[in-house]
This record gives sequence, structure tokens and C-alpha cells, in this order.
Amino acid sequence: MIAPACHDRLRTEPRREFWHGMSVCVLGGTGFLGSHLIERLLHHGARVRDLSLLPSDRRAIRHPGMEYRVGDVRNAGDVRGAVAGARVVFLAAGSVAIGRTARSALDAHRDGVRRVLDALPADTRLVLTSSVVAVGATRSHRTLDESAKFTLDRLNVGYVHAKRAAEVEALSAAANGRDVVIVNPGYLFGPGDPGPSVMGRYCLRVWRGNVPFVAKGGINAVDVRDVAEGHLLAAEHGLSGRRYILGGENLTHRELAVALARAAGRRRHFPRIPQWLFAGLAAACEVHGRIVGKEPFPSLETARVGRLYWHFSSDRAKHELGYRPRPFRETAADAFAWHQAHTRVTPRGLNRWLFPTTPVRTTV
Repeated sequence: MIAPACHDRLRTEPRREFWHGMSVCVLGGTGFLGSHLIERLLHHGARVRDLSLLPSDRRAIRHPGMEYRVGDVRNAGDVRGAVAGARVVFLAAGSVAIGRTARSALDAHRDGVRRVLDALPADTRLVLTSSVVAVGATRSHRTLDESAKFTLDRLNVGYVHAKRAAEVEALSAAANGRDVVIVNPGYLFGPGDPGPSVMGRYCLRVWRGNVPFVAKGGINAVDVRDVAEGHLLAAEHGLSGRRYILGGENLTHRELAVALARAAGRRRHFPRIPQWLFAGLAAACEVHGRIVGKEPFPSLETARVGRLYWHFSSDRAKHELGYRPRPFRETAADAFAWHQAHTRVTPRGLNRWLFPTTPVRTTV
């Protein structure tokens, strides 16, 4: 078991002497977070093996310390081969979708934890990537931490219960002596997002003028690069059986949309839509999505999630791990610059006229 350490309020960097030459396995390394996690591990000198459903050429990192494997975390043989000899295993695999494609996610998350724990040697540390959605949410601006009571049992959103079920498996294993640390990232934003991710698609919708209004609630927005670094810090210093929220800034949906628009050098007003109207729109989009065979946006699950406040404190991770997220304005600016270099980020067609934008004036 890896010994924990305590830290003061200063930011802590992962120790190169800890990671150099260490055999590490990342399960789900071709995802948005997983690819950033692999980059940080290689930067600090680790030898990394990845197991993902997607072929390695999608986001392959060419590095002598990198090995890619294609496989499924629900397959015991795939997992045993991937984790063999690893000192630390990061489980970051599983769908992060909200909507119909997420309804099969429960098995991947919960059963993936079971398969990995069955395959791990007793002295190997598992760092499980959970989510803040497994902690909970409120209908007000109240900020939650790791001790919050989970109150979303009746929320009809598959992804929330998938992450919660995976955590229950992991915490049970830790209570029985396994070395398991859980990290709960906020909503991920940032550069290096060719997927694009769920929030990357939202960014593009805002920049292209496809978000004319917003819902009532809010999220905790965090830079994917900071969360990747937080994973390394949790592996080094985290206590087994303990959860660590890796968050950033608590923003309302309106504040988030405004911040993204400003990152694009524009000023826009985003009116807040009543919840009943947002739910009605989501229902209509669900019907349209079924007809044309596409995932709806917004979906009914999006509407259920959007009316809540997913606001959290990262104080435990700051105090015990030395975790320090950057301001969201920096993340938004970097995300816009990256997407601008890789895809279209400007409105076109009717959006240029229906939702005009005013350039933000900057002063020196």
C-alpha cells in the first residue's frame, strides 16, 4: 500500500522520483481525461500500458514508454493482461454520456470495477475515476463536499447511478483491505478534445450560436489538465477508502455560457428558460431523435440534470493532496484556441442573424 502524505495550502507537483520507471496501467486512456492522464504520466517518467475499447491510432501517443492494448474492462482476460505488473492502476474507462447511449453504462462502470479488483495484486493501488455526480446535487446554490448524503436515488439519469454503483463497489473493497482511492472530477473542459467530449460539444454549441437560452441550475467546471494532475497526486498521497473531489469553479449555466462566449471574444446574453418549457423542448427533441436516429439535445436526462446545482468544494483535495485548479477563464480560453485550430467555432446561416454577438473590447 502506498503511504499517504499531508500538504499545506501550496500547490503540490507530482514527484518525478515517485513515477520515474514505475509500471502504470491506464484503463480508458483514449478518452478525453485518459489521454491527458497518459501524457502527464509519461512526462513524469512512468512506463504506461493502456487498455481501451478504441484502437490506439485514434489518439495514440508515440513514446517508448507507452503500450496500447484494445480490450474491454468487463472482460477478465483483457484486464488481467493489462494490469499485470502494474504498481498503480487508473480506472478511467466507461461512458460519460447523458441520454439513451448512457443507459447501458451501469454494467460498464460497476462490472469494470469488479473485474479490475479481481485481477489486481494485493499491493497494487487502484485509483478510480468517479464523478461529482456520485456525490449528489441540490436544487439551490448549496456547495457539497465528500461527506454529503446522496439524495438522488429517484433521479432518472443512468450515468448518475452508474457512477454511484461503481463507487459502492470500490468503497466496499477498500473496507475489506484493498488499496483503493476514489477521485470525483467536476465537469471537464479544456484543450486536446478531438472527440469531442460531452462538454466539448456544449462549448461548440455555444460558440456556434446553438445555445439561445440556458436552464436554471449550475455545474462545477474544471480543467481536464488539472484533473489529470490530481489523479497523480491522489495516487501518491491519497488515503485508501477516501474520496477526493477534483473540482474547479462553481458556475450557473448562464455564467458558464457567458464565460465561454467571452473566451471567443464575444459578448452574449443568455436568457434563462423556465424548467417546464425546457422539459417540453427536451421531450420534443427525444421524439425527433428517435425519428432521425440521432442522440437528442437537449434530452430528457439533460433536462433532469440541468435543473440541479452540481456545486462542490475541493478543500479536501487541496489540503491533503496539494491539488490546485486554475481559473476557468484560462481553461475556456485554451479550449477555444484548441477547438478553433481543429474545427469550426463560428456561427453560420441563420445563427449569425438570430443570435448576433458583440465583440468584447479589451484594454491594455
